Amino acid sequence: MSNAAVDTPVVLAIDLGYGLTKFTKHNRQTGGAAVVEYDLFPSVAFGVDRRRYELEERRSEDVKVVTYNGESFVVGPDVMSRAASSSDFGRHLDDKYYDSAPYHALMRGALSYMEETHIDVLVLGLPVSHFRDPGKPAALKKAYTGRIDLDGERSVQIDKVVVRPQPMGGFYSLDRHIDGINKTIARFPQSGLKPLADWNQLVDTLTIVTVDPGEYTLDWLLVNRGKPNTDVSGAAGDAGRHRVMTTVKEHLEAKIGRAIAPSNLSRLNHSLRTGAVFKLDGRAIDMADPEILAAARRAVRDPVGIMMNGIKGAWDIIDMVVMVGGHPAHYAEEIAERMPDMPIYVPKHSVFSNVEGLQLIGEGIAQAEALASADAA
Repeated sequence: MSNAAVDTPVVLAIDLGYGLTKFTKHNRQTGGAAVVEYDLFPSVAFGVDRRRYELEERRSEDVKVVTYNGESFVVGPDVMSRAASSSDFGRHLDDKYYDSAPYHALMRGALSYMEETHIDVLVLGLPVSHFRDPGKPAALKKAYTGRIDLDGERSVQIDKVVVRPQPMGGFYSLDRHIDGINKTIARFPQSGLKPLADWNQLVDTLTIVTVDPGEYTLDWLLVNRGKPNTDVSGAAGDAGRHRVMTTVKEHLEAKIGRAIAPSNLSRLNHSLRTGAVFKLDGRAIDMADPEILAAARRAVRDPVGIMMNGIKGAWDIIDMVVMVGGHPAHYAEEIAERMPDMPIYVPKHSVFSNVEGLQLIGEGIAQAEALASADAA
């Protein structure tokens, strides 16, 4: 369906992290108004010889071949089948990640899966530490405004790009979770909080810290009555789920008496994410084993300590902690152990919290611009 046939602006969002690329897309197959859907794929991009890949490799995979700076990359949900036999994660787990070729390949992958030729407003997320450097959001905005080539054949025109801190998306997503927040409030009567009537009351009355354990970084953003407080917000590198995976790997290596090959790390990471059994030397290893859970908890203690110190004395004015990201359970448990009276809310589909909120931010911007245009006319 052509975008020209759509009366309302096309607003979409991408939350591209070290571990997963989350994005929104429009489903126009319902026969009515376009419905926003959420999707994701691993943040893994493998360089390929495009011609050889298209001629020789399996075409049944759910992947896209995209092009960035003259290089071709394979990205998408089935890319991990390639990772299973590779020691390369196809990603950069360091602070240069957001300037890397794999990052821009993943961006083009998300844009490809959106299947749009024109986007009016695109909202992108950055870790808090990157967002606080004015040059980085400005560079990202510039890189994705205008006509973006996807694969040498297809392109998308993007009129307006908005960049926000990733956890700010998690905060705005709470507009859809008032019932869940009220259930959390009910479990913590000692907090003195009363049930919320709506999103506006949340914004007007609560101070919330959104905690986002990603694959590499641990981000936190304090929002005081709707206004971000950057002085006590921040991020810690090497503090995310990759740290958990590394600690569990070291625990398993000590137990079996040998090193785990790098080619197994993608499978181990997948098992930790999904709870699936991890096979090693023919043995099925349960990710719910108490020793493994204990190792995972050990891995998050220092990162949580860094976050709590970063927030400093602001803890006394915080009403609630909101956990977002793919698998925040270990971090939530550690925070709860340190502050048992603090209400902690974990959305059911927390993996999409940031991109859900980024989408709402974009829709709000589009709506405000439409109203301003109508008033001017």
